[in-house]
Amino acid sequence: MSAINNRTWHRAHGLSLVELLIAMTLGIVLTTSMIAVFAGNKRSADLNTALSNIQENARYALGAISRDIRMAGYQGCLDMRKGSMAVQAANPPLAIHADKPIRPDGAPNYDFAASATTGATVITSDNWEPPIPGGFVPSTLFPAVPGTHAISLMFGSRNQSEINGQMLIGPKPQTNAPIRTKSNLGFQPGDFAIIANCDYVDLFTVTSAALDQDGQILGHTAASNWSGNVQIPYGAEISKRQTTIMRLVGNVYYVGNTGLFNDSGDSITALYSQSIPYNDPTNPPVELVQGVENMRVSYGININGAISYVSADDPAFNPANVESIQIGLLMSSWDQISEQADESTYFLAGQEIAPSSNSTDATTHPNDRRFRLVFNTTVKVRNRRNDGA
Repeated sequence: MSAINNRTWHRAHGLSLVELLIAMTLGIVLTTSMIAVFAGNKRSADLNTALSNIQENARYALGAISRDIRMAGYQGCLDMRKGSMAVQAANPPLAIHADKPIRPDGAPNYDFAASATTGATVITSDNWEPPIPGGFVPSTLFPAVPGTHAISLMFGSRNQSEINGQMLIGPKPQTNAPIRTKSNLGFQPGDFAIIANCDYVDLFTVTSAALDQDGQILGHTAASNWSGNVQIPYGAEISKRQTTIMRLVGNVYYVGNTGLFNDSGDSITALYSQSIPYNDPTNPPVELVQGVENMRVSYGININGAISYVSADDPAFNPANVESIQIGLLMSSWDQISEQADESTYFLAGQEIAPSSNSTDATTHPNDRRFRLVFNTTVKVRNRRNDGA
């Protein structure tokens, strides 16, 4: 036989169409499964990150407000149940609201007990009711969110100095004499200072400040309708060690718009703090934490020995009788990361915030896919009468 006849022929084998379709189907299923697992892991990671950020921001926000609530009304060693400070700050009141003078200079109303813990409901960004003490005007830089609550707290600073001798003009004690401090607290003209012992407290405007060895010499001369005089010439030997001087601290906390938006076009809001001096362009509100969507405040009013919680715009609200404060924050994630729309109803300081598809203010919350959590706390006002008076 020829060489050709001795050759062995082999047919080339490949994938049939059916086999190819099966392989492609399996590949698609495996790829889809991997994508689903990856997407699920990413969603879970996003939720965990959002949860961590929300919890951290809420703790910081509540911590800042709570610290001020605990200090609210502090005026030195004089117990507020026995007496309140005399407000000698130099400027007449700007207006009268509910028979209480409103000051234009950032100082509290004449009744410090009624100015130490107050609040307001944001009707519109520039209309808060009732007005905040001290002639506070809402910021247009970071406008407040309508429907939210604001809280105002005033107290004497923890950073204090002893007085360096009695207030004297020549050899004679005088209530208009300069005040000498043992340490330099950095007072500048126009600042508000509190001087106190265990019997008297005065709040005054610093009209001059000079260095004096390790401390300062503070003047409090007459201005407008105020004499500038304090009640007594502080620093007598019998009470010198009890006499301290400190700065007046005032902080207003509110929820405002940052001017930022997420990828879905949702407005990003934050908790802001505005400190004394109010309405000073060189002292704008400070952003504390982003993600605060709503804040509600309820005030525990002592009525004949019983505590009732009301909002600042409630007719029963009496700032002089506030003994504890409930703060509720509704926190939201930056992006819409939930799988479903948020149809939950939240309770902030005992007040209901329901979902809405057409939420125009913070009396409801948008039923979008942002992740939300509520944080509530109740804080005792330490420096407050507790006799029900």
